[in-house]
Amino acid sequence: MNESRKSPQTAAPNHVVHVIGALRTGGAEKQLINYLEAADRVEFRHTVLCLTARGEMAETAEAFGVPVVVRKVRFRNFFRDLSGLAAWFREENVAVIHTHMFFAAMWARLAGLRAGVPVLVTTEHGKEPWKKWWQIRLDRWLTRRTFRHIAVSEDGRNIRINRDHVAPDRILVVPNGVPIPPVIDDPESRARLRREFGLAENQPVIGSVGRMIGAKAYPVLLEALDVARQSLPDLHWLQIGDGPEREAVMDKARALGLADHVTFAGRRTDIGDLLEAMDVWVMSSIREGLPVALLEAMAAGKPIAATSVGGIPDAVDDGVSALLVQENDPVGLAAIIVRLFEDRELAARLAEAARQRAIAEYSIGAVAAAIENIYRQGLEAKGD
Repeated sequence: MNESRKSPQTAAPNHVVHVIGALRTGGAEKQLINYLEAADRVEFRHTVLCLTARGEMAETAEAFGVPVVVRKVRFRNFFRDLSGLAAWFREENVAVIHTHMFFAAMWARLAGLRAGVPVLVTTEHGKEPWKKWWQIRLDRWLTRRTFRHIAVSEDGRNIRINRDHVAPDRILVVPNGVPIPPVIDDPESRARLRREFGLAENQPVIGSVGRMIGAKAYPVLLEALDVARQSLPDLHWLQIGDGPEREAVMDKARALGLADHVTFAGRRTDIGDLLEAMDVWVMSSIREGLPVALLEAMAAGKPIAATSVGGIPDAVDDGVSALLVQENDPVGLAAIIVRLFEDRELAARLAEAARQRAIAEYSIGAVAAAIENIYRQGLEAKGD
């Protein structure tokens, strides 16, 4: 019997390699970090393999005792780099390759097949509408050789089945997961952070967390802020995260006369604390998988105003645990923001319902157990 397929009682831990482009700040990367913190390190030995660069979150993974290895690959050196990657998988006696996002999924699964890695798993974090015809065809070929696809939402699962021809029995939904904070009301942290950003203690503040990219539709959020200030003149937007659209969003804020009503705090690691500084958490996206940032806001017990796209309505119900509107509707988004500030009883009820749902369905411990069960099933299916 191959040593990598033995039970944990008779062999060393099965080696699981998580393959990703880089551990930069982003939802998929944050979800991988969350998983690694909760991962079973007795039955499985974990390594993160980055194919472009380490990224700023690599140190966090290493702090959990998970090695981060960088093996850069390039299309111009395709066959050489693919062979090198396959050789590394063989040298490391890899039992499971778990990939994240298309670039890593393509390279790692091809190399894994060449190396004879027993189990290939890939997580589908988003819709990937940019895929070209050859990428879709290659993905379909690899799909037939992948043990399981993990979708983070029903919306994502349906897209993979209908567009990418993933067999329904090969793809299942395992939602993103987050740590559940034990304390959701910390006045001292709130006051300290508000001082840091020059915000008054009682000033109404909406907040968002995410990369500054087109899919997040932050210009729409600026327009909603402009409309909402007609009812809440002191309303301020605190945005956590950076990205290629930052300058364009800042330019729009200045053009709307909102420069003094927005704070772009850039990348931060203290997200749990920063949520304390926000009164209402807002998401204006036009495209999403299942946003980790949304789950963090739910777990922290924040009132939520968001667009009803992707996996968002899977996680929260309009009028029950959040208020939702359609995408690209700044007036509608402004209306639900104002409603949450003006009806604090409603806001508190929705926030508590969201937190309870996060505890019940999106705890990272439960999500990690579901992922590891897939690894076990794959190893058993490939066993002698």
